[in-house]
Order: sequence, then C-alpha cells, then structure tokens
Amino acid sequence: MFDLDGTLVDTMTIAPTVYVDTIRALGGPEVSPATVVATWHIGATPFVLAHFLGRPVSAEDVECYHRHFAATVADVRPFPGVPELADDLDRAGCQLGIFTAATRRATALVLASTGLDRLFPVVVCGDEIAEPKPAPEGLLLACQRLGVDVAEAAYVGDAEVDLKCAEAARLLAIHARWGMTSPAPAEVMVAHRPADILELLAGPAPGSPDHATAAGQTHRTTPRKDNP
Repeated sequence: MFDLDGTLVDTMTIAPTVYVDTIRALGGPEVSPATVVATWHIGATPFVLAHFLGRPVSAEDVECYHRHFAATVADVRPFPGVPELADDLDRAGCQLGIFTAATRRATALVLASTGLDRLFPVVVCGDEIAEPKPAPEGLLLACQRLGVDVAEAAYVGDAEVDLKCAEAARLLAIHARWGMTSPAPAEVMVAHRPADILELLAGPAPGSPDHATAAGQTHRTTPRKDNP
C-alpha cells in the first residue's frame, strides 16, 4: 500500500498552494504552504480548512477547495518509475492499494488524470475514516478490503506520519525518498527510487532476526543518483 501525495504523485508543490488560495478566498489568514503541510496530520480537507478559518466549514467551503484543486490537477504527474513499479508489483502477484489523507473527490481526480486509477483497485481516503494518520484505522481498512493480513503488508510513504501509521498498524514501513521528504528514523527501510521497493520487499520478512540488518544494509547500498 502507498501514500498518494509526495509518494505516488508529485503534488507537494501544488496541493499546499491550493489550500493557501482556498483559505484566502474564504476570508482566512495569509498562510504559507509550509504551514499548511505541517497541519495535514490533523485530518482531511474539512479539518484543515476549519483549523485555519477558525470556524466550522460548510459544504460550500469544501466545494471552493475542490474548484481550486480541479484547476490544477492537469499539472499533476506520477513520479518517474511509479507506473512501472505498480505494473511490476502486479505481475509479482502483489495486491495494491492506497491510503491517503486526501478526500475521495480529490483522490479520484488525481488518479484519473494520471492513469493510476487502473493500477490501484483499493483506495482508502481521509474523509472515509474517523481517525487520521498516524492512527492505523485507514491502513487496517485497506488491508481488510484487499483481503491481506497486516503481517503480509507494507506501507510506502514520504512523511514521518506515514511511517508512524505503518508502525501503529504493524505493517512494514518503507520511506519513499524520491520526492520532497521528511527525515526518517534510522531503522526504517528506505527507497531512494520506486524500483528499490522490489528489492526491499524481496528481503527478510518484518520481525525476522535479519530484518533490521537488511534495512540498514539497503539504506547504505541503494544508489543515490536519483536523490533530489
């Protein structure tokens, strides 16, 4: 399973600006994109907007956000190597899913515009769960819909909150380092490019005696030429 923004698709320079423009249009304060990103852990779009607006949000407020987002979605692209990775994982017999903090409506727009909708049959969105990341609810629901045990699942994300979410759900956590990323704990497996995921998943199983060693070795030996 994968996070969406900043992991599968390069939206980290687009989505925060959409929030900034929406908050301004709704009469809220001037905020920076970095300030918006720092609040994403509180929940889906309605919660983020309410935080900055200082009031409950209406359906019209959320619609304003989606209008701003729809105007930019044509510029969203998958990270290089992501579609190929999804195809390779599918051919290897892996079940593929997404858990994202984004709303179902925004997620559907992104997946359709990038062609990733055909690759990920199970998608759980932030407005479909009660507790946001790092609570494990979304990942557990995705596992249930995929029909897989958490012991056989992995979650790939670019942010620390993604890794904590995987830990809370007792999934293998993999830090995606090919985009704009936050620091990761030293013991977490690291992928510097999408293709590295295949190598990581072929390693020792989570919880095995060799798991921590393999994670450290992969961190040291994975090529860094694709790093930002």
